[in-house]
Amino acid sequence: MIPVVVALTTLLPVSTRAEDSSFRFLAIGDMPYSAEEEVKFRSLVRQSEGEDFAFLMHVGDTKAGTAPCTDEQFLRIRDLFAAYPKPVIYTLGDNEWTDCHATGANPVERLRKLRELFFQDRRTLRLDSLHVVAQSSQPKFSAYPENYRFSKAGVSFIVAHVTGSGNNRRLDDPPSMEEYTARNAATIQFLQESFCEAIKRNVPGVAVVIHANPDFESGRGEGFTDFLAVLRKFLSEFPRPVVCIHGDSHYYRIDKPFRSVAGDTFLHFTRMEVFGSPNIAGVSVTVDPKDPEVFSYRPWYLQDE
Repeated sequence: MIPVVVALTTLLPVSTRAEDSSFRFLAIGDMPYSAEEEVKFRSLVRQSEGEDFAFLMHVGDTKAGTAPCTDEQFLRIRDLFAAYPKPVIYTLGDNEWTDCHATGANPVERLRKLRELFFQDRRTLRLDSLHVVAQSSQPKFSAYPENYRFSKAGVSFIVAHVTGSGNNRRLDDPPSMEEYTARNAATIQFLQESFCEAIKRNVPGVAVVIHANPDFESGRGEGFTDFLAVLRKFLSEFPRPVVCIHGDSHYYRIDKPFRSVAGDTFLHFTRMEVFGSPNIAGVSVTVDPKDPEVFSYRPWYLQDE
């Protein structure tokens, strides 16, 4: 046992130096919604390949809600992500599955297909290069590969399947309620585990990545009640910077809308919502563990070609 301890101790200074470095990534979402937007979207993605972004992040809604929920539609985006030269952080939006009943498709079946297309082949998003820990590695939660976390520069990134349209909590549809109940329980457990790990490791900051706008201001949607409760508990125990990156309402903003049960604003919490259709633009996020704020944001626009 002693040689192992010595070997680990020898490696620690190198690991610590690597953890000190800052990096950038590009956050986008709620696009493209039309053929015209897809041309611009692909140009934006292609433009980002020449930057020093560590990865691309898409927070869901890769098509319009009225567009067909076909395999062909999904494969166009899947292939774009697969061809991207860096890892792609992706979480599922409501337009990809929750709202597919409006186009005549079965939302639960479409969710199964999305998991197969985007997460079954690990080469598609190349998450292994970020050493992600997927909830699906636990046999009990093998059905939820879209919940995963990773650490970069010591900062924790937690990607959780919390989607728009009420998180698929549809009281008038028993299959949807069955899906919501099981997935919500799994997601909440994953968040609790991930938050506990962040506290234990005393990380410099945490980024929570979801699709939905969960209504931080008033929390009226019952599909988000559990998410907001577990996040509020975490923020009361963890004093360092936390950001929730999401989409859904197509309104670029950086604010502090979340309050404690007592009504006090969580000043160490920031909500960053990405641009969305019809605005084809992204947000360049810089992560610096040595900066007291850890996260900083800058709009990132498509340049004339």
